[in-house]
Amino acid sequence: MRYTLEIQKLMNRAEQENIHPKDAAKLLVSAIQIADANDDVELGYELRSELMDKEFGLGGRGEFVNAFSWMLNAYDAEPDNYPVEDLLWKYKWIIDEVHSNPEIPLDQISQILDDYKRRVEEQGIGLRSYYSKLLNEALYQEDEAKSKKYLELVNSLPIDDLSDCRACEMDAEVSVLIVGDDFKGAYEKAQPLLKKQFSCAHVPVITSCQLCYSAVKSGEMNRAAELFVAADEDLQDAENDSSLVSSVAMLIVYLFHTDKEKGWQYLEKYLPWTIDVKASLQFFSAMHIAEALKQADQDETVTLELPEEHPLFVAEGMYMVKTLYQYYFDLAESTSRLFDARNGNENFSIQLKKALN
Repeated sequence: MRYTLEIQKLMNRAEQENIHPKDAAKLLVSAIQIADANDDVELGYELRSELMDKEFGLGGRGEFVNAFSWMLNAYDAEPDNYPVEDLLWKYKWIIDEVHSNPEIPLDQISQILDDYKRRVEEQGIGLRSYYSKLLNEALYQEDEAKSKKYLELVNSLPIDDLSDCRACEMDAEVSVLIVGDDFKGAYEKAQPLLKKQFSCAHVPVITSCQLCYSAVKSGEMNRAAELFVAADEDLQDAENDSSLVSSVAMLIVYLFHTDKEKGWQYLEKYLPWTIDVKASLQFFSAMHIAEALKQADQDETVTLELPEEHPLFVAEGMYMVKTLYQYYFDLAESTSRLFDARNGNENFSIQLKKALN
């Protein structure tokens, strides 16, 4: 059929080696529109699955939730037509996505979690992945008690087909120790990751970034230097992965403590990643950038090449440090209030105060 040839051309372009994931996603959206116009449900499902794969490495995933909601409805209508394991794996991504949006109320998130849990149990699969999602959110909120509770529940259950990979699970264990201010314990726990005995798309780079930041906060500057080198090397293989923006922001904190000139270079390089990202990444990246900028002379004027879409952009590229600091502090503070209002606590505000003090 003629429309399938048009779709195949768009898919081929989306799979080009050097194409940016954002551009690939736009091509797939166009392909989806053609499939939908021709009532081709199975092709529409396949394309949306591809779209989610492309958007996974982006800090802003504008099509993620709508694409998955459509896929879930298509699956429920004809469950024999689609692989359930892939659908449930993407459901895990969606749970993280809704937690990351403070406009989605807790009762709706609870309903989504219950639905995921029901579907997993219907497939005869254990709840290790379910508790991993609760653990991830506890870690985002730096809730030490809940983090330990959910880690115990994760580890009490056997590994199954929906469990996070070993690298991700080990990274979560490291994160629990960091939330408990145990840098030395976290560093020791992370050794298999740092030696790359276990790895995946985002591990160990996110582990190295978090440990580098934790080392700075613990006064372990020699360790921080070692961890920065490891993280910086791994980032060279993730040039378009803007989902790493909050991890990179932790490295910027380290550089503003040790090498401000390189810190400004890093900031300029990765600032485009802070634009058009989901709210959780917006909070953490803004918080750490503000934390880094607080180490600089607030009355200094610096030259930075900001993207034109940045709210502070001026053609001459001259900015006062205090203007930059205030922008990112205000952004982090306003976003923290949104999350705290949704979550019914002060966990994000506490993290901001802790970072800046």
